[in-house]
Amino acid sequence: MGFMKPLRLLCAVLAALLLSACAQGTAVPESPAQKPEDITAVTPEEPSITPEEGVAILEAQLGTVDEATGNAMSYGYEGTLTLDGVDYYNYRVSWLVEGHLSYLTNYLVSTDGLVVQEYLPEAG
Repeated sequence: MGFMKPLRLLCAVLAALLLSACAQGTAVPESPAQKPEDITAVTPEEPSITPEEGVAILEAQLGTVDEATGNAMSYGYEGTLTLDGVDYYNYRVSWLVEGHLSYLTNYLVSTDGLVVQEYLPEAG
């Protein structure tokens, strides 16, 4: 039964992504008077997620509690950045240990929600 909570969270994240994608769709108006050559192709926007949805994706993949230590996981949004032409949300990942945060690493979630990867910011 321990897998049900992550499964429900994953389903919620996927539903949010689907709703976000549907909300951003662009319709091409149809008119019987228009000729095919008069219709301009509409390029749909890439679906994007919110920073909060990015946290939900991290929680679904990495969890809310570290199984080995029992420490609660914390995901702090630090802003957006672009790497190799892809926009990402940047999150500081920490453990909550005895009332303070203990930094572990950073993770990036692409703004379309499809890529999740560890990110080590350069010092300085």
